[in-house]
Amino acid sequence: MDRFTYIKRDIKGYYVEFNEQFDPDLYNNLGSTYNDFLNNKWVLLSQEQVAFHNEHPTASVKEVWNMEITPAPSRTLEQAKDEMIQKINEYDSSDNVNAFNVHDTEHDVTFDGWFTPEERSNYKSSIDAAKLIGVSALTFFIGDLQLEVTPTQAEYMLAQIQLYADQCFIVTKQHKISVGELETIEDVDSYPYQQGYPSKITFEYPFQGIE
Repeated sequence: MDRFTYIKRDIKGYYVEFNEQFDPDLYNNLGSTYNDFLNNKWVLLSQEQVAFHNEHPTASVKEVWNMEITPAPSRTLEQAKDEMIQKINEYDSSDNVNAFNVHDTEHDVTFDGWFTPEERSNYKSSIDAAKLIGVSALTFFIGDLQLEVTPTQAEYMLAQIQLYADQCFIVTKQHKISVGELETIEDVDSYPYQQGYPSKITFEYPFQGIE
């Protein structure tokens, strides 16, 4: 028995088989072109188009209509570089880079933390204010760890974090420059963007030798 395959845009899956061909005298929503399909008309596929669909079940309706698989767009060198720059930015802002450790020696517990540039600026203002009016102790929080430090200890800690952040910034900048100079997609995709960053800082708390 002959089967007739139609396509229609608002039908789930787009393809419907019938035992009989639609009679144009009975149906006023019939079409004969791909644009008719886009306009949500019933469009009958040829046997060749049905065979192509069976051979390429993942093909789009347009590819089936044209009986031709559209080649995948070529990935350019600039696109590869943009993708690698995005990876560099994501790695630079991740905990792999933006983090330091504080080891609570009294309880032998290590906490991960980070101060954003804004937080470092705010803490710096607090330190300056404490030194100006003679406050001898400041409180920092690293996760759930409460640090009681002197203004000098806090200043030392911020200085170490700032220098570490500067070094990471330089590495990130160098990676981006290096990627920009690469000449093949293969070299871009294999670029070791995670290398070169300094080791994370680990602070031993309570601080020793810094008053």
